[in-house]
Amino acid sequence: MKKILALMLILPTMAFSQKFDGKKEYDKKMVGCWKGSEEGQQLEDVNKYWVNCRLENGKSVLLFVAFNPKNGAVMQSTENGIWWTSKGRYYEFHKTSGLTDIYKYEVSPDGQFARFESEFIIGKNDSSYKFTDEKTEDL
Repeated sequence: MKKILALMLILPTMAFSQKFDGKKEYDKKMVGCWKGSEEGQQLEDVNKYWVNCRLENGKSVLLFVAFNPKNGAVMQSTENGIWWTSKGRYYEFHKTSGLTDIYKYEVSPDGQFARFESEFIIGKNDSSYKFTDEKTEDL
């Protein structure tokens, strides 16, 4: 029974890593900490704010706050993840859900802004979700 449980935990990870093995790139323009926000795009009446710090090795830390101004509800979370780029796409693997968001992305010529347009976000095809991140000052 323990072996079956271990295989159930390991196999999805192996399938994930094999699917992207050897194709991952790390766009140096995306390394560092970026801040962003959006209002009511994914959930009506919910404003989202985040800071996403991406390391050169593909690891990331996402600090996230969601706020509903109608009822005052606030949700905060911190998540460790993995990011990479490939063929003009930005991939963000969420360790908590085991799913990967995929975006088309473009960095401004001065390197201060990154524009994202969703292709696949946690379980749904949706190209309507768009946002811009702004690079924060390096420490």
